[in-house]
Amino acid sequence: MRAFALLPESLQKALSALGIDTPTQVQQSALPPALKGKDVLATAQTGTGKTFAFLLPLITRLQEQPEKAALILSPTRELAQQTQNALHSLLEDKKALLSVLIIGGDNIHKQYADLRRHPRIIIGTPGRIIDHIGRKSLSLKNIGFFVLDEADRMLDMGFIPDVKKIGAAIATEHQTLLFSATLPKEIEALAQSFLTDPVRVQIGSVTRPVDLVVQQIVRLSTREKLTQLVHELHTRKGSILVFVKSKHGADRLAKQLKQYGCKVGALHGDLRQNRRRQVMEQFREGLLPVLVATDVAARGIDVADMACVINYDLPQCAEDYIHRIGRTGRAGSVGTALSFVTEDKEKWTEICRVCRLGKVTEITKTGRTLPAPKFVPEQARRQKKSVTCVAKPAENGQPIRAKEPSAQVLPTPKAQAKKKQSAPTQNQPQNAAQKNGFNVVKVGGKKTGTTQPSERKHTFHACPKKHGKQKFFKRKRK
Repeated sequence: MRAFALLPESLQKALSALGIDTPTQVQQSALPPALKGKDVLATAQTGTGKTFAFLLPLITRLQEQPEKAALILSPTRELAQQTQNALHSLLEDKKALLSVLIIGGDNIHKQYADLRRHPRIIIGTPGRIIDHIGRKSLSLKNIGFFVLDEADRMLDMGFIPDVKKIGAAIATEHQTLLFSATLPKEIEALAQSFLTDPVRVQIGSVTRPVDLVVQQIVRLSTREKLTQLVHELHTRKGSILVFVKSKHGADRLAKQLKQYGCKVGALHGDLRQNRRRQVMEQFREGLLPVLVATDVAARGIDVADMACVINYDLPQCAEDYIHRIGRTGRAGSVGTALSFVTEDKEKWTEICRVCRLGKVTEITKTGRTLPAPKFVPEQARRQKKSVTCVAKPAENGQPIRAKEPSAQVLPTPKAQAKKKQSAPTQNQPQNAAQKNGFNVVKVGGKKTGTTQPSERKHTFHACPKKHGKQKFFKRKRK
Protein backbone atom coordinates (compact mmCIF):
# COMPACT_ATOMS: atom_id res chain seq x y z
CA MET A 1 0.00 0.00 0.00
CA ARG A 2 1.40 3.38 -0.96
CA ALA A 3 1.74 5.89 1.86
CA PHE A 4 0.33 8.73 -0.26
CA ALA A 5 -3.09 7.05 -0.15
CA LEU A 6 -3.28 7.89 3.57
CA LEU A 7 -3.04 11.62 2.88
CA PRO A 8 -5.96 14.03 2.35
CA GLU A 9 -7.13 14.60 -1.20
CA SER A 10 -5.76 18.15 -1.27
CA LEU A 11 -2.21 16.93 -0.56
CA GLN A 12 -2.50 14.17 -3.15
CA LYS A 13 -3.46 16.75 -5.77
CA ALA A 14 -0.52 18.96 -4.73
CA LEU A 15 1.89 16.04 -5.11
CA SER A 16 0.47 15.18 -8.52
CA ALA A 17 0.90 18.81 -9.61
CA LEU A 18 4.55 18.56 -8.59
CA GLY A 19 4.96 15.37 -10.60
CA ILE A 20 5.41 13.16 -7.52
CA ASP A 21 3.39 9.96 -7.73
CA THR A 22 5.55 7.41 -5.92
CA PRO A 23 6.89 7.95 -2.39
CA THR A 24 10.56 7.44 -1.64
CA GLN A 25 11.70 4.79 0.81
CA VAL A 26 11.96 7.17 3.75
CA GLN A 27 8.52 8.62 2.96
CA GLN A 28 6.98 5.17 2.64
CA SER A 29 8.36 4.15 6.04
CA ALA A 30 7.91 7.39 8.01
CA LEU A 31 4.45 8.54 6.87
CA PRO A 32 2.23 5.81 8.44
CA PRO A 33 3.57 6.08 12.03
CA ALA A 34 3.79 9.90 11.82
CA LEU A 35 0.16 10.14 10.68
CA LYS A 36 -0.84 8.04 13.71
CA GLY A 37 0.81 10.53 16.06
CA LYS A 38 3.86 8.47 17.01
CA ASP A 39 7.37 9.82 17.43
CA VAL A 40 9.73 8.98 14.56
CA LEU A 41 13.52 8.71 14.47
CA ALA A 42 14.56 8.56 10.81
CA THR A 43 18.04 8.38 9.28
CA ALA A 44 18.54 8.50 5.54
CA GLN A 45 21.08 9.82 3.09
CA THR A 46 20.78 13.31 1.68
CA GLY A 47 18.54 13.73 -1.34
CA THR A 48 16.09 10.97 -0.33
CA GLY A 49 13.04 13.18 0.31
CA LYS A 50 13.22 13.68 4.08
CA THR A 51 11.62 17.15 3.87
CA PHE A 52 8.31 15.86 2.48
CA ALA A 53 8.54 12.91 4.88
CA PHE A 54 7.84 15.24 7.82
CA LEU A 55 5.90 18.02 6.05
CA LEU A 56 3.13 15.76 4.73
CA PRO A 57 2.12 14.28 8.11
CA LEU A 58 2.63 17.66 9.77
CA ILE A 59 0.12 19.39 7.48
CA THR A 60 -2.36 16.56 7.90
CA ARG A 61 -2.18 16.61 11.70
CA LEU A 62 -2.45 20.41 11.89
CA GLN A 63 -5.60 20.35 9.76
CA GLU A 64 -7.11 17.84 12.17
CA GLN A 65 -6.14 19.89 15.26
CA PRO A 66 -6.68 23.62 14.53
CA GLU A 67 -5.70 24.68 18.08
CA LYS A 68 -2.16 23.30 17.76
CA ALA A 69 0.95 24.74 16.10
CA ALA A 70 4.22 23.24 14.84
CA LEU A 71 7.89 24.16 15.25
CA ILE A 72 10.52 23.07 12.70
CA LEU A 73 14.18 23.60 13.61
CA SER A 74 16.81 23.75 10.86
CA PRO A 75 20.59 24.17 11.30
CA THR A 76 21.09 26.79 8.56
CA ARG A 77 19.14 29.68 7.07
CA GLU A 78 19.22 28.16 3.59
CA LEU A 79 17.73 24.89 4.79
CA ALA A 80 14.99 26.73 6.72
CA GLN A 81 14.08 28.75 3.64
CA GLN A 82 14.10 25.61 1.51
CA THR A 83 11.70 23.98 3.98
CA GLN A 84 9.32 26.93 3.76
CA ASN A 85 9.40 26.81 -0.05
CA ALA A 86 8.56 23.11 0.05
CA LEU A 87 5.70 23.85 2.45
CA HIS A 88 4.25 26.51 0.14
CA SER A 89 4.39 24.11 -2.79
CA LEU A 90 2.14 21.67 -0.90
CA LEU A 91 -0.46 24.26 0.18
CA GLU A 92 -3.06 25.49 -2.24
CA ASP A 93 -3.90 28.38 0.10
CA LYS A 94 -0.98 29.68 2.16
CA LYS A 95 -3.33 31.51 4.53
CA ALA A 96 -4.98 28.24 5.52
CA LEU A 97 -1.81 27.24 7.39
CA LEU A 98 0.08 30.47 8.03
CA SER A 99 3.83 29.98 8.37
CA VAL A 100 6.66 32.27 9.48
CA LEU A 101 10.42 32.12 8.89
CA ILE A 102 12.47 32.98 11.99
CA ILE A 103 16.14 33.07 11.01
CA GLY A 104 19.15 35.22 11.80
CA GLY A 105 20.02 38.05 9.45
CA ASP A 106 16.40 38.91 8.66
CA ASN A 107 14.63 42.03 9.92
CA ILE A 108 13.62 41.24 13.48
CA HIS A 109 10.81 43.84 13.47
CA LYS A 110 9.23 42.09 10.50
CA GLN A 111 9.44 38.85 12.47
CA TYR A 112 7.67 40.57 15.38
CA ALA A 113 4.79 41.49 13.06
CA ASP A 114 4.64 37.96 11.61
CA LEU A 115 4.53 36.36 15.06
CA ARG A 116 1.63 38.64 16.12
CA ARG A 117 -0.46 37.00 13.38
CA HIS A 118 -0.31 33.70 15.35
CA PRO A 119 1.21 31.44 12.66
CA ARG A 120 0.48 27.72 12.73
CA ILE A 121 3.93 26.64 11.50
CA ILE A 122 7.16 28.24 12.76
CA ILE A 123 10.33 27.45 10.79
CA GLY A 124 13.59 28.77 12.15
CA THR A 125 17.15 28.36 13.31
CA PRO A 126 17.92 27.67 17.00
CA GLY A 127 19.75 30.95 17.68
CA ARG A 128 16.96 33.26 16.53
CA ILE A 129 14.27 31.10 18.16
CA ILE A 130 16.10 31.42 21.51
CA ASP A 131 16.33 35.18 20.93
CA HIS A 132 12.56 35.54 20.47
CA ILE A 133 11.85 33.36 23.49
CA GLY A 134 14.07 35.63 25.59
CA ARG A 135 12.30 38.72 24.25
CA LYS A 136 8.94 37.07 25.05
CA SER A 137 7.77 37.62 21.49
CA LEU A 138 7.40 33.86 20.95
CA SER A 139 5.54 31.40 23.15
CA LEU A 140 5.80 27.63 22.64
CA LYS A 141 2.93 26.63 24.92
CA ASN A 142 0.62 25.62 22.06
CA ILE A 143 3.28 23.68 20.11
CA GLY A 144 1.92 20.21 19.46
CA PHE A 145 4.44 19.09 16.82
CA PHE A 146 8.22 19.43 17.06
CA VAL A 147 10.49 18.61 14.10
CA LEU A 148 14.29 18.41 14.22
CA ASP A 149 15.68 18.49 10.70
CA GLU A 150 19.32 17.54 10.03
CA ALA A 151 20.02 16.94 13.71
CA ASP A 152 23.59 15.78 13.08
CA ARG A 153 24.41 19.10 11.44
CA MET A 154 23.09 20.91 14.53
CA LEU A 155 25.54 18.84 16.55
CA ASP A 156 28.43 19.89 14.29
CA MET A 157 27.48 23.56 14.56
CA GLY A 158 27.15 23.48 18.36
CA PHE A 159 23.37 24.03 18.52
CA ILE A 160 22.56 21.09 20.81
CA PRO A 161 22.43 23.25 24.02
CA ASP A 162 20.01 25.64 22.29
CA VAL A 163 17.93 22.71 21.05
CA LYS A 164 17.64 21.40 24.62
CA LYS A 165 16.48 24.84 25.85
CA ILE A 166 13.85 25.00 23.12
CA GLY A 167 12.68 21.46 23.88
CA ALA A 168 12.30 22.35 27.56
CA ALA A 169 10.07 25.33 26.65
CA ILE A 170 7.64 23.20 24.63
CA ALA A 171 4.52 21.72 26.20
CA THR A 172 4.91 18.24 27.65
CA GLU A 173 2.42 16.57 25.30
CA HIS A 174 3.70 16.88 21.74
CA GLN A 175 4.79 14.73 18.83
CA THR A 176 8.49 14.79 17.89
CA LEU A 177 9.97 13.89 14.51
CA LEU A 178 13.78 13.69 14.28
CA PHE A 179 15.43 13.37 10.87
CA SER A 180 19.17 13.06 10.29
CA ALA A 181 21.64 11.91 7.66
CA THR A 182 23.98 10.32 10.20
CA LEU A 183 23.42 9.15 13.77
CA PRO A 184 26.33 9.92 16.12
CA LYS A 185 26.19 8.93 19.78
CA GLU A 186 25.27 12.46 20.84
CA ILE A 187 22.21 12.43 18.58
CA GLU A 188 21.17 9.05 19.98
CA ALA A 189 21.31 10.53 23.49
CA LEU A 190 19.31 13.55 22.32
CA ALA A 191 16.68 11.28 20.76
CA GLN A 192 16.31 9.33 23.99
CA SER A 193 15.59 12.52 25.94
CA PHE A 194 13.20 14.03 23.37
CA LEU A 195 11.37 11.06 21.82
CA THR A 196 8.95 8.71 23.54
CA ASP A 197 8.92 5.13 22.23
CA PRO A 198 9.93 6.27 18.72
CA VAL A 199 9.52 4.30 15.50
CA ARG A 200 12.98 3.70 14.04
CA VAL A 201 13.31 4.31 10.29
CA GLN A 202 16.67 3.64 8.66
CA ILE A 203 17.13 3.80 4.91
CA GLY A 204 20.48 2.67 3.52
CA SER A 205 23.80 3.20 5.24
CA VAL A 206 24.22 6.37 7.27
CA THR A 207 27.97 6.50 6.63
CA ARG A 208 28.09 5.72 2.90
CA PRO A 209 27.51 8.30 0.14
CA VAL A 210 24.65 7.85 -2.28
CA ASP A 211 25.28 5.37 -5.06
CA LEU A 212 24.36 7.83 -7.81
CA VAL A 213 27.44 9.99 -7.18
CA VAL A 214 30.54 9.21 -9.26
CA GLN A 215 33.50 9.95 -6.97
CA GLN A 216 36.78 11.18 -8.43
CA ILE A 217 40.07 12.45 -7.00
CA VAL A 218 43.06 14.24 -8.51
CA ARG A 219 46.45 14.37 -6.79
CA LEU A 220 48.33 17.66 -7.19
CA SER A 221 50.25 20.30 -5.30
CA THR A 222 48.77 23.35 -3.66
CA ARG A 223 50.10 25.67 -6.39
CA GLU A 224 48.39 23.58 -9.09
CA LYS A 225 44.91 23.73 -7.53
CA LEU A 226 43.80 26.97 -9.20
CA THR A 227 45.00 25.81 -12.63
CA GLN A 228 43.15 22.51 -12.25
CA LEU A 229 39.98 24.23 -11.04
CA VAL A 230 39.90 26.65 -14.00
CA HIS A 231 40.37 23.66 -16.33
CA GLU A 232 37.51 21.74 -14.69
CA LEU A 233 35.13 24.70 -14.81
CA HIS A 234 35.80 25.26 -18.52
CA THR A 235 35.38 21.57 -19.45
CA ARG A 236 32.41 20.52 -17.29
CA LYS A 237 28.82 21.49 -17.98
CA GLY A 238 25.96 22.30 -15.64
CA SER A 239 25.89 23.86 -12.18
CA ILE A 240 29.06 23.33 -10.17
CA LEU A 241 29.45 23.78 -6.41
CA VAL A 242 33.00 24.40 -5.13
CA PHE A 243 33.70 23.88 -1.42
CA VAL A 244 36.48 25.68 0.48
CA LYS A 245 37.37 25.64 4.17
CA SER A 246 37.20 29.34 5.12
CA LYS A 247 35.12 32.46 4.47
CA HIS A 248 38.13 34.48 3.36
CA GLY A 249 39.14 31.67 1.02
CA ALA A 250 35.68 31.70 -0.59
CA ASP A 251 35.85 35.43 -1.40
CA ARG A 252 39.43 35.20 -2.61
CA LEU A 253 38.79 32.20 -4.88
CA ALA A 254 35.66 33.81 -6.33
CA LYS A 255 37.63 36.96 -7.25
CA GLN A 256 40.37 34.87 -8.89
CA LEU A 257 37.87 32.88 -10.96
CA LYS A 258 36.16 36.06 -12.16
CA GLN A 259 39.46 37.19 -13.68
CA TYR A 260 39.41 34.08 -15.91
CA GLY A 261 35.92 34.68 -17.24
CA CYS A 262 33.92 32.47 -14.84
CA LYS A 263 30.49 33.61 -13.67
CA VAL A 264 30.81 32.78 -10.01
CA GLY A 265 29.34 33.79 -6.66
CA ALA A 266 30.47 33.30 -3.07
CA LEU A 267 28.36 31.99 -0.18
CA HIS A 268 29.46 31.97 3.46
CA GLY A 269 28.29 32.92 6.92
CA ASP A 270 29.47 36.55 6.90
CA LEU A 271 27.10 37.56 4.09
CA ARG A 272 23.88 39.33 4.94
CA GLN A 273 20.72 37.34 4.59
CA ASN A 274 19.48 39.36 1.60
CA ARG A 275 22.76 38.77 -0.21
CA ARG A 276 22.75 35.06 0.61
CA ARG A 277 19.20 34.75 -0.70
CA GLN A 278 20.11 36.66 -3.86
CA VAL A 279 23.15 34.45 -4.56
CA MET A 280 21.14 31.27 -4.04
CA GLU A 281 18.37 32.44 -6.38
CA GLN A 282 20.89 33.28 -9.09
CA PHE A 283 22.55 29.89 -8.65
CA ARG A 284 19.23 28.02 -8.88
CA GLU A 285 18.16 29.96 -11.98
CA GLY A 286 21.50 29.29 -13.72
CA LEU A 287 22.62 32.93 -13.80
CA LEU A 288 25.62 31.88 -11.72
CA PRO A 289 26.75 28.45 -12.96
CA VAL A 290 29.53 28.28 -10.33
CA LEU A 291 29.13 28.79 -6.58
CA VAL A 292 32.05 28.87 -4.14
CA ALA A 293 30.85 28.07 -0.63
CA THR A 294 31.93 27.01 2.82
CA ASP A 295 30.39 24.14 4.78
CA VAL A 296 27.46 26.42 5.64
CA ALA A 297 26.11 25.41 2.20
CA ALA A 298 26.70 21.67 2.68
CA ARG A 299 23.13 21.52 3.96
CA GLY A 300 20.21 23.47 2.59
CA ILE A 301 21.25 23.70 -1.08
CA ASP A 302 18.74 21.87 -3.24
CA VAL A 303 19.45 22.70 -6.88
CA ALA A 304 17.93 20.57 -9.58
CA ASP A 305 20.40 18.82 -11.90
CA MET A 306 23.55 19.94 -10.10
CA ALA A 307 26.24 18.37 -12.26
CA CYS A 308 29.30 18.39 -10.04
CA VAL A 309 30.63 19.09 -6.56
CA ILE A 310 34.33 19.98 -6.28
CA ASN A 311 36.13 19.76 -2.96
CA TYR A 312 38.76 22.45 -3.55
CA ASP A 313 39.68 22.03 0.14
CA LEU A 314 38.97 18.73 1.89
CA PRO A 315 36.52 19.02 4.80
CA GLN A 316 37.86 19.35 8.32
CA CYS A 317 35.48 16.65 9.55
CA ALA A 318 35.29 13.36 7.67
CA GLU A 319 31.48 13.14 8.07
CA ASP A 320 31.08 16.47 6.24
CA TYR A 321 32.31 14.76 3.08
CA ILE A 322 29.00 12.89 2.87
CA HIS A 323 27.00 16.08 3.22
CA ARG A 324 29.07 17.90 0.63
CA ILE A 325 28.79 15.34 -2.14
CA GLY A 326 25.14 14.78 -1.23
CA ARG A 327 24.32 18.09 -2.96
CA THR A 328 24.57 16.23 -6.29
CA GLY A 329 23.01 12.93 -7.36
CA ARG A 330 19.62 13.93 -5.93
CA ALA A 331 16.16 12.79 -6.92
CA GLY A 332 17.42 9.95 -9.10
CA SER A 333 19.90 11.98 -11.16
CA VAL A 334 23.57 11.04 -11.54
CA GLY A 335 26.22 13.49 -10.29
CA THR A 336 29.99 13.77 -9.94
CA ALA A 337 32.12 14.60 -6.92
CA LEU A 338 35.76 15.62 -7.51
CA SER A 339 38.20 16.07 -4.61
CA PHE A 340 41.60 17.78 -4.75
CA VAL A 341 44.10 15.74 -2.71
CA THR A 342 47.29 17.70 -1.99
CA GLU A 343 49.86 17.23 0.75
CA ASP A 344 47.10 16.36 3.26
CA LYS A 345 46.94 12.69 2.25
CA GLU A 346 46.22 11.63 5.84
CA LYS A 347 42.97 13.57 5.78
CA TRP A 348 41.82 11.77 2.62
CA THR A 349 42.74 8.42 4.19
CA GLU A 350 40.61 9.29 7.22
CA ILE A 351 37.67 10.21 4.96
CA CYS A 352 37.93 6.88 3.13
CA ARG A 353 38.01 4.98 6.44
CA VAL A 354 35.13 6.79 8.18
CA CYS A 355 32.82 7.13 5.16
CA ARG A 356 33.60 3.62 3.84
CA LEU A 357 34.01 4.87 0.32
CA GLY A 358 33.51 2.39 -2.45
CA LYS A 359 34.94 2.84 -5.92
CA VAL A 360 36.88 6.08 -6.34
CA THR A 361 38.31 7.00 -9.74
CA GLU A 362 41.64 8.83 -9.89
CA ILE A 363 41.97 11.23 -12.83
CA THR A 364 45.13 12.78 -14.26
CA LYS A 365 45.84 16.42 -13.56
CA THR A 366 45.90 18.78 -16.49
CA GLY A 367 49.17 19.62 -18.16
CA ARG A 368 48.03 23.04 -19.29
CA THR A 369 49.27 26.22 -17.73
CA LEU A 370 47.05 28.88 -16.25
CA PRO A 371 45.68 31.05 -19.09
CA ALA A 372 46.07 34.80 -19.17
CA PRO A 373 43.33 36.55 -17.18
CA LYS A 374 40.52 37.98 -19.29
CA PHE A 375 39.80 40.76 -16.86
CA VAL A 376 42.38 43.02 -15.23
CA PRO A 377 41.77 43.91 -11.59
CA GLU A 378 40.42 47.40 -10.95
CA GLN A 379 43.50 48.51 -9.01
CA ALA A 380 45.76 47.68 -11.94
CA ARG A 381 43.57 49.71 -14.30
CA ARG A 382 43.69 52.72 -12.05
CA GLN A 383 47.46 52.60 -11.68
CA LYS A 384 48.99 55.80 -13.11
CA LYS A 385 51.51 55.63 -15.90
CA SER A 386 55.08 56.53 -14.94
CA VAL A 387 56.48 59.70 -16.52
CA THR A 388 60.18 59.93 -17.44
CA CYS A 389 61.79 63.38 -17.23
CA VAL A 390 64.90 64.19 -19.29
CA ALA A 391 67.08 67.16 -18.28
CA LYS A 392 67.91 69.60 -21.08
CA PRO A 393 71.63 70.27 -21.63
CA ALA A 394 73.03 73.61 -20.62
CA GLU A 395 74.81 75.95 -22.98
CA ASN A 396 78.17 74.30 -22.24
CA GLY A 397 76.74 70.89 -23.18
CA GLN A 398 76.58 69.55 -19.61
CA PRO A 399 73.22 68.33 -18.27
CA ILE A 400 71.55 70.33 -15.58
CA ARG A 401 71.67 68.55 -12.24
CA ALA A 402 68.69 68.61 -9.96
CA LYS A 403 69.15 70.49 -6.76
CA GLU A 404 69.47 68.31 -3.74
CA PRO A 405 66.86 68.98 -1.09
CA SER A 406 68.23 71.06 1.71
CA ALA A 407 68.39 69.40 5.08
CA GLN A 408 65.82 70.51 7.61
CA VAL A 409 67.39 72.59 10.37
CA LEU A 410 65.84 72.06 13.78
CA PRO A 411 65.37 75.21 15.89
CA THR A 412 67.68 75.63 18.85
CA PRO A 413 66.34 75.94 22.41
CA LYS A 414 67.20 79.65 22.42
CA ALA A 415 65.19 80.21 19.23
CA GLN A 416 62.24 78.38 20.73
CA ALA A 417 62.40 80.51 23.87
CA LYS A 418 62.58 83.67 21.76
CA LYS A 419 59.57 82.51 19.76
CA LYS A 420 57.60 82.04 22.97
CA GLN A 421 58.46 85.54 24.11
CA SER A 422 57.28 87.02 20.83
CA ALA A 423 53.86 85.39 21.20
CA PRO A 424 50.92 87.85 21.09
CA THR A 425 50.10 89.37 24.46
CA GLN A 426 46.82 90.69 25.76
CA ASN A 427 47.68 94.31 24.80
CA GLN A 428 48.46 93.54 21.17
CA PRO A 429 44.78 93.49 20.08
CA GLN A 430 44.31 96.85 21.80
CA ASN A 431 47.35 98.35 20.08
CA ALA A 432 46.21 97.00 16.73
CA ALA A 433 42.78 98.57 17.20
CA GLN A 434 44.22 101.96 18.11
CA LYS A 435 46.58 101.80 15.16
CA ASN A 436 43.59 101.41 12.85
CA GLY A 437 41.93 104.55 14.24
CA PHE A 438 39.58 103.05 16.86
CA ASN A 439 39.05 104.30 20.39
CA VAL A 440 39.19 101.31 22.73
CA VAL A 441 36.53 101.52 25.43
CA LYS A 442 36.91 98.16 27.19
CA VAL A 443 39.48 95.43 27.12
CA GLY A 444 38.67 92.32 29.15
CA GLY A 445 36.02 94.14 31.16
CA LYS A 446 38.32 97.04 32.26
CA LYS A 447 37.97 100.61 31.02
CA THR A 448 40.97 101.79 29.11
CA GLY A 449 41.76 104.99 27.22
CA THR A 450 39.14 107.58 26.34
CA THR A 451 35.48 107.12 25.68
CA GLN A 452 35.28 109.93 23.13
CA PRO A 453 34.60 108.79 19.58
CA SER A 454 37.29 109.17 17.02
CA GLU A 455 36.99 110.76 13.60
CA ARG A 456 35.41 107.59 12.27
CA LYS A 457 31.66 107.05 12.45
CA HIS A 458 31.90 103.90 14.58
CA THR A 459 33.05 103.24 18.09
CA PHE A 460 34.93 100.03 18.75
CA HIS A 461 34.02 97.86 21.75
CA ALA A 462 36.03 94.85 22.84
CA CYS A 463 34.10 91.59 22.90
CA PRO A 464 34.37 89.98 26.37
CA LYS A 465 34.10 86.50 24.81
CA LYS A 466 37.46 84.86 24.25
CA HIS A 467 38.19 82.46 21.42
CA GLY A 468 41.41 80.80 22.41
CA LYS A 469 43.91 83.45 23.49
CA GLN A 470 42.79 86.13 21.05
CA LYS A 471 40.13 88.82 21.64
CA PHE A 472 37.88 90.08 18.91
CA PHE A 473 36.43 93.59 18.55
CA LYS A 474 33.36 94.80 16.75
CA ARG A 475 32.14 98.18 15.69
CA LYS A 476 29.20 99.98 17.14
CA ARG A 477 27.24 102.60 15.33
CA LYS A 478 26.59 106.04 16.88
